[in-house]
Amino acid sequence: MVYLSLGSNIGDRQLFLQLAIGLITYRIGEVKQVSSIVETPAWGFEGDAFYNACLSLETALSPQKVLEELLTIEKILGRERKTTKEYQARNIDLDILLFGEEIIHSHNLSIPHPRMEKRNFVLAPLAEIAPDTLHPILNKSLEQLYLETEDTALINPIKKNLFIPKRKKFIAIEGNIGAGKTTLTHQLHSAVGGTLLLENFYDNPFLADFYQDPEAFALKVETAFLEERVQQLSSFFKSKNNFPVLADFSLEKSLLFAQQNLSAADFTAYKKEYIEASANLPQPDLVLFLAQNIPQLQKNIQKRGREFEQGISNHYLQKIETGYAQWQKNSSLNICELNTIGVDFVQDSKAFYTLLAAFFRA
Repeated sequence: MVYLSLGSNIGDRQLFLQLAIGLITYRIGEVKQVSSIVETPAWGFEGDAFYNACLSLETALSPQKVLEELLTIEKILGRERKTTKEYQARNIDLDILLFGEEIIHSHNLSIPHPRMEKRNFVLAPLAEIAPDTLHPILNKSLEQLYLETEDTALINPIKKNLFIPKRKKFIAIEGNIGAGKTTLTHQLHSAVGGTLLLENFYDNPFLADFYQDPEAFALKVETAFLEERVQQLSSFFKSKNNFPVLADFSLEKSLLFAQQNLSAADFTAYKKEYIEASANLPQPDLVLFLAQNIPQLQKNIQKRGREFEQGISNHYLQKIETGYAQWQKNSSLNICELNTIGVDFVQDSKAFYTLLAAFFRA
């Protein structure tokens, strides 16, 4: 079993601890236990009090690789490590405390963590989740070390809970045209890792014609989309992929758009074809739906500059929005709506952290 410590004394301390747990779950291994939060004075420098916690996890990674991943997670969460060796305030601080019974002393890694037996902010949460675990050098239990420590720093229990996210294997991002599906898919992939699955919408030979003459090309464009998506999903999941899979579309959007664009007779035939084609294909175990208003959708469409999209009307976007509302009510998929109205999750890191936290909760 591997034991890690987590600390934060800048910004929303609980949020940073929770985001770290989520990223550890996806990037490093299965988190088994998380301690309560304790608030402790800054150790080794003058600064605001820390929120601290510890967790246990199982991982297939080596100690060195775990260290690399922890540094990556700190960077994702905005920490900038200074070259100075002096202790400093930080929004997130992640350390390996114990790695099974291993004893390691290298240029950048010491396990067990040096001086952990002299730090209440480590021992208090660690003894909570692993009281009987032995320190491999001192040969004393963590509970015994906590009882014997000479550290007199005050430990203030915080009545706020951290949770262990359930790791999803297949996540789809959905939303209206211009909602930012592909952008958020890329951002999530950079944070949690895994494999990207991006829609090949440019391969549809009827898309530009559809926007010029929807009635004449609706059936052709929707049939081509269904065939392409089915082929893409079937081929993708036949190969070996690193989980999670992050897609900027779900197959069910084919049915949604078809219902809005086709005549009743054409949709009846299309739905039958959809059911047959999708019968054996994997479904996402989570769909993140990006809620956005029509004016911002239009701004995003204009900004990305796809020529064939420039004539999309507000009426059409509203029609698709209505379709998505009906879909959310009727779909059997696990759908989590993310409110992105007035939110710039690309430029505003706090906005992205909020979406990331909602993803971990879903």
